[in-house]
Formats: sequence, C-alpha cells, structure tokens
Amino acid sequence: MARQSSGVKSFYFLDKEFFYQVKNIKSLRLKLNEKGEFYLSIPKFYPLEKVKEFLAKNEDWIQKTWQNFESKQKNINENEIYFLGKKYLLNLNENFKKTQILKGEIKSASKEDFEKFLRMNAKIIFSFYLQKWSEKTGLHYTHLSIKKMKTRWGSCNHKKGYINLNLKLLEKSLKAIEYVILHELAHLKFPNHSKEFYGFIFEFMSDFKDREKMFKISFK
Repeated sequence: MARQSSGVKSFYFLDKEFFYQVKNIKSLRLKLNEKGEFYLSIPKFYPLEKVKEFLAKNEDWIQKTWQNFESKQKNINENEIYFLGKKYLLNLNENFKKTQILKGEIKSASKEDFEKFLRMNAKIIFSFYLQKWSEKTGLHYTHLSIKKMKTRWGSCNHKKGYINLNLKLLEKSLKAIEYVILHELAHLKFPNHSKEFYGFIFEFMSDFKDREKMFKISFK
C-alpha cells in the first residue's frame, strides 16, 4: 500500500514496491532501509520513466541487495531466543570472556558456554522456588534434575521425591516457572490431576489458571 504521509508515495517495478519522495537534490538516490523497503530520493522534475530505466539498469544490484537483507534477517531470526519471558538476540563470539545480558542482547563465547549459563541460572532459580514452595506447602522433595525434555515442562516421581524440570523453562517468565514448580511439588501429595490436586494448587496460587495459559503452545 502506498504511503500518503510526508510526501512519500510508491510504485511497483521488477516485482517489488519502491517508495519515493521528490526532493531538492541533484542526483537520483536509491537505498534499502532497515525495514526492508527500497527507498528512492528523486530530484524535482525528474521523469518517472527515467527512474524506471535507472532501476532496470541496476536490477542485479537490487536483487543482490535484497538477497543479502533476507539472509541477514534469517540469521537474526535463528539467533532470537527467549530468556525469562523476554526476547533477546544471542550473539556468539569466541572473544567474549563471559556470558552477559545487555539491552536486547545476550553475549556468549559459544553455544556450550551459553548452555552452562542457562544451567547455572536454572539451578539458582528452580532451587529458590522449590525451597519457597516446599516451606509453604510442607511438601519436601529429595532430588532436583534439570533436563532437556521434548514433551514435558516438568515431572515428579512421588515415591522417591524426585523433581525433574525442563531447561527450556527458562524461556518462560518467572511467574510461569513458579507455577510449574508448585505443580510438580503438588504431585508429591497427589500423583494424578484430580480435583483435589488442583484444589490444593488453588489454595496456594489462586491465579494458577492464568499462569497455566502461558504453556498452551507446542514444543519446538
């Protein structure tokens, strides 16, 4: 759709939309902006037909520039991750000495170092909430395992008192993580998903259904 604001209009050519604005300049200019839009600055009284001739002569450059943009966008999407409910760009560089979280970015030396960072934080966060809810509910676990699971966020062996939590839980918010931990602790007393089980959870976390909705997605 053509823009109408700020004197910016558009036309289609070479199967692409070109936005343009007439300016008091001497030469024609073409660029691809950060949004992936081709943008033309056209001198006053410059015929549109000449603009299209210019684009036709530079078709190879236009196609190559667009392909490079798509390639960069693909890399950005592949490196997008979620940590505690927020989206970050994972920047891997062997020159980084330690994993750091900056504005919208997580810097780490390698995937291995990043996983160590995740496991360290998972142990701290999971242990904190397990202790908190063990004290509140009077239910005590004997062992915590942090695993990569394909189909579960967590599991519980009520006979042995084992709690297993998915490392991918760190993608979720702290409120979501806290719900899963209370959920698994409750299985120490109620092995199945009975009315009593959910009544027990409601007693300690009245908004658990809202937190549960955060998991109504399929596993990646």
